[in-house]
Amino acid sequence: MFRRLGFHSDEMALALTLWLCSLPLVVILVVPFFGLKVGGIVALVLLVVAMAMCWGACGWKLLKGK
Repeated sequence: MFRRLGFHSDEMALALTLWLCSLPLVVILVVPFFGLKVGGIVALVLLVVAMAMCWGACGWKLLKGK
């Protein structure tokens, strides 16, 4: 299903889903204590971490030749 979107897009979809599922935790745990601005920063950091993990997985597959 995801092969029509591009090369290794299933990892990208998984990373985005993981990030979207972590947003309610950010809202529940971070925003009440530190505010909306810090919550937004934490959400963006989580997005960058998820994308870095995705690119790492894709790079590993390219390195291995899959």
